Amino acid sequence: MRLKIKFNLALLVLALVPLLSIFFAQALMERMLETQKESVLTTARALSLAYADRPEIFTSDAVTPFAPDVTSRIEITPLSGQPEIDGKIDDWESYMVQSVPLEYGFGSPSDRSVSARYRVGSYGKAIYLAIEVEARSSYKRFPEQAISEFEQNLNDDAVDQILLSTVDVDGQFRQFHIKPHNSGQLSAYVLDRNGLLLRDEAGNVVREWDIRGEVRARTGGYDLEIKMYRSAVGPALGLGVMNVAWMLGQPKVEVIRSCESLADPLRLQAVFEPSSREVQNVIKQLARSEESRIWVVDTERRIIAHAENLKSVDLNVEDQDLINVNRSSGNLIEGFVLFVAPIVRPLLNLWIDPGTYQFPELPSGTWQKKNPEIDVALNGKAVAQLVREPNEEGGGVISAAYPVEVGDSVVGAVFVQETTNKILAMRYQTLELLIAFMLVVLLSYALIQGALVRSVSKRLDDLSDQTKNAFDKDGKIVGRIIPHESRDEIGVLSRSLSSISIRLKDYTQYLENLSRRLSHELNTPIAVVRSSLELLSKTASKEQSQVYMERAAGGIRRLDNLVKRMSEASALEASLTSEELEVIDLCALVTVSVEEYQAAYGGHQFKVVFAESPLRVKVSPEAFRQMLDKLIENANEFSEPGSSIDIALSLIGSEVMLQVTNQGPLIPVEQQAQIFDSMVSDRRHTTQSSEQGHLGLGLYIVRLVAQFHGGKVSVRNRPDQDGVTFEVTIPHQV
Repeated sequence: MRLKIKFNLALLVLALVPLLSIFFAQALMERMLETQKESVLTTARALSLAYADRPEIFTSDAVTPFAPDVTSRIEITPLSGQPEIDGKIDDWESYMVQSVPLEYGFGSPSDRSVSARYRVGSYGKAIYLAIEVEARSSYKRFPEQAISEFEQNLNDDAVDQILLSTVDVDGQFRQFHIKPHNSGQLSAYVLDRNGLLLRDEAGNVVREWDIRGEVRARTGGYDLEIKMYRSAVGPALGLGVMNVAWMLGQPKVEVIRSCESLADPLRLQAVFEPSSREVQNVIKQLARSEESRIWVVDTERRIIAHAENLKSVDLNVEDQDLINVNRSSGNLIEGFVLFVAPIVRPLLNLWIDPGTYQFPELPSGTWQKKNPEIDVALNGKAVAQLVREPNEEGGGVISAAYPVEVGDSVVGAVFVQETTNKILAMRYQTLELLIAFMLVVLLSYALIQGALVRSVSKRLDDLSDQTKNAFDKDGKIVGRIIPHESRDEIGVLSRSLSSISIRLKDYTQYLENLSRRLSHELNTPIAVVRSSLELLSKTASKEQSQVYMERAAGGIRRLDNLVKRMSEASALEASLTSEELEVIDLCALVTVSVEEYQAAYGGHQFKVVFAESPLRVKVSPEAFRQMLDKLIENANEFSEPGSSIDIALSLIGSEVMLQVTNQGPLIPVEQQAQIFDSMVSDRRHTTQSSEQGHLGLGLYIVRLVAQFHGGKVSVRNRPDQDGVTFEVTIPHQV
């Protein structure tokens, strides 16, 4: 497989990094969701502890329905003082309560003979109503009878009156007729399911004593003030004014209302009573940052207070605000994301759904919060859980509920909900940035590595071509591999191949020279034998025959010696691989050897110097002795007759050095590195003649033995230029 293909496969493996980053981000998101769930539960607990110090809010009978639509709710404003119920509404101006018209009725407001405006406030455990009625007709306005007589004759006929419909704190739908009397007193009467006056078993109308008020007539209409207990008004309320006018010789009944219908509890207006400033401050201080809801409910799950922050997290970084920020601040990261988003987002959307969770819309007027987590909290246990959307890819909501305990009793619960959109947005934007940077890195890596691979391939191809061209078809080296100067692996390889090519070329030349050397060395004794035998065949003299026979025998001995020397070097190379090493005292081995040399080479004096003794080395005694023989033999041949041959042993660091010095001809410096090669011999300066053949294998054997023992061999001329010194170093055995 070519290098380029391998690189492309490796690049495909690197392409898995963005996918792994998605799994990492997913795992990180799960951990962040757990942390968010703990945080939401902590918020619920903090609110619970804060409200536990304010138990009165759970016993005030106040209900705060969820009513986001201002136009479909009646707002009950907390009053700074208690109004005096006297039918005079001038003092309501100081309470800063908004006056709201009754808008629902037959026809347009300009065509009606009656109009009204109302104000609603609360003080303590009571709710107060102030109503201003403008009516051109006073027909059937205030009855003249006494109250007792009035109630005895009371029926369902249409009269001027106030219509009141409520859903109380227990969720019961109730309807009332509040009838004015000439005395200024208001009386409230309960209606049955059919909208008629409710009567007891004795047939008497049922009066609602918890609702009372006063009415005051004035020019063009009348004013009313009504007080009722807080428990009578729960999550919904509706007001109406019935006016009976005499027109065209007959009564005309008109009803104006605050809502579409007073007979249907679902069509009443939601009651919105802002929580007390103290309650709101607690929620404000502990409210969550964004996309959250907080509910405070009592034991009947009635909403006492709530707050919400529905500021959504926008994943779209392409909006104009971000562009302006990017342009003004010069944020390179945001600018980079903006640039690569069109490329990255389609890829990211294959794995990650950028959708967000939206809180379900609650109907206006929702006054009870029924939820499994609230049920758990009202049983005295805290709970928090994550609810995902069905596809598990988009957002979700974390719900936490915590009981509000006063003493040993649970008086309510705090319910906190928060979407996971912020974490999802962080995950999405992080992955978007991460994948964008990863793609840039991968692209840069691919471009750089592509250029590098092309360069490497070109250099390897060039090296391959040089290697092929360095040999001819017969395998003979005819060229040279040019080494690269670079320090990388290819440079090292090219230099190694160049060195090998040079050594192979040298070896080829050595083999070529070997044939010529062998031809030269063998031709001389062969010529001697041939000429001796030819002369022997031509002479009849016995004395001459003997001379020719001895001369031919000498040539044969020289041939035999040449063959033995070649066999000796070959045998040594083969035997070294199987030699067993021993730890010996080198001083003792040299001492014994010198005694033998003294007897064999009587024409020389041997001087031995040991710097210290013993000197232990791990060697093959036979091989080392053979190496020493070759060194002494070489010294004997190239030394002056009667001169001394010096042998020295010393310890140099962790190595033992053997030195053999003889007086004689010098070795040129340029030949000192080649003298230990095979078939290298220069006998022009030998001091002794010999009939033995010389192939230049003696010092080659010395190098083989030294290298086998982990050592090295060298030669140098003596400083006094009176001879040479051969040095062999091998490791010292401690």
